[in-house]
Amino acid sequence: MGHSGLRPFAVLAALLAIGCGAAGAQPASPPGNPPSGPRYIVGGDSRDDASHVLPWAFKEAKSRDATAFFFLGDMELTPELDAHFANELPLLDPIPFYPALGNHEVRVFGFLPIGRRAAEKAFKARFLGTPRTPVTSSIEDKVVYSVDVPGGVHFVALDNVSQQGFGAAQLAWLEHDLETARANPAVRTIVVGMHKPLAHNGVSTHGMDGDGAQAVAESDAALALFLKYKVTLLIASHVHEFAHFKQAGIDSYITGGLGAPLDRSGPEHAFHHFLQLDVGDDGIKVTVVRFDGKQTMGDEDPE
Repeated sequence: MGHSGLRPFAVLAALLAIGCGAAGAQPASPPGNPPSGPRYIVGGDSRDDASHVLPWAFKEAKSRDATAFFFLGDMELTPELDAHFANELPLLDPIPFYPALGNHEVRVFGFLPIGRRAAEKAFKARFLGTPRTPVTSSIEDKVVYSVDVPGGVHFVALDNVSQQGFGAAQLAWLEHDLETARANPAVRTIVVGMHKPLAHNGVSTHGMDGDGAQAVAESDAALALFLKYKVTLLIASHVHEFAHFKQAGIDSYITGGLGAPLDRSGPEHAFHHFLQLDVGDDGIKVTVVRFDGKQTMGDEDPE
């Protein structure tokens, strides 16, 4: 990923940026507190990173002794540039890296479905099944997988960008995976990541709401599974800002702040950032880490 001046297609990316409002948060502890248990860094949307947010986030993950990094999609503006992102990954080593697929990984400029299958195949070859990312997709033509990581955390990465919705095969796999995870006494927490936020989230319609009636129905079906199997946390990006909300009672976050052009929802919502998840005996504490060094607690939204 080139970081001398503007990255490729910066102006076009700014024109394409879309978003909406989000929930805010209150100030919290100073940065850099050492973890008392497993710590996970979460973020998405690093495409067109003119401010160099991504390398900062990778270096912060190392300095904060992160256990793994969950990336929620949109590495670059167009799939042909993903090699630039791959060149940044050594900054994260030896921390494991678990990516979900974004629309900019499989569609030219994020919306043109030209060469989608080849782009998805290239993504899997470049980013999955490596020492850094020791997982492979559970569905042949998608990037879909789950992994058990320290702290009793079961992380699920879903694909809601290579087709409209999830598709019947992915929903069937999801139910089996969640049922198996919940039957495992070692699993204490289930975290589900995807690129686009679920439909009907009450915060932004820039997600599965815009993908048609079938996608919305499949979003609702997935949410029903999340409720049935007591998913702890839902994380998505796609909207270039921060939001914390409850969806059907499940803690949910939109975190699209790793360098993409910010949405026009005001500086209290649209800012470059990542999420820090600290896993303890009493659950997961979520901290929002701003690019300017400020931190806020994601579970303390203002009135």
